[in-house]
Amino acid sequence: MGWIESIAQGITKTFDAIRPAFPAIPAILLVCEVSKRPGLSAIALTSAVIRRLPEAGIETGVNCDGSPNKIGGFVKILCEEIVNEIKTNGVALVGFKPMELHITSNGVVDPSGHVTAEGTNIIPLQARGAVQ
Repeated sequence: MGWIESIAQGITKTFDAIRPAFPAIPAILLVCEVSKRPGLSAIALTSAVIRRLPEAGIETGVNCDGSPNKIGGFVKILCEEIVNEIKTNGVALVGFKPMELHITSNGVVDPSGHVTAEGTNIIPLQARGAVQ
């Protein structure tokens, strides 16, 4: 089993070198940034892909014989279907380790005053959300 672990470690090192871990972003910055995102757009995706097609040696202008180039239409349909699939069936999953969520709540017990309760999660939690 040692050779499997060696291969797995090699693959992990390769991925770490190619895609280093993203630094943690403070929660307040994340909340502010996410609220400004426009959401997925098939038009923006189509534009970005067509703009980069020449990098792959694919012409996007009119064909040599003067006929219209159909690659732009194909890219548009493909991007629309990808965005539609993500928006329709995509799910964002978030996991929380124990002691990671901190909860504070306020309430009124009776006319004698209010009560503040504080707590945290004691088991791992998972939350689901829709992709926009």
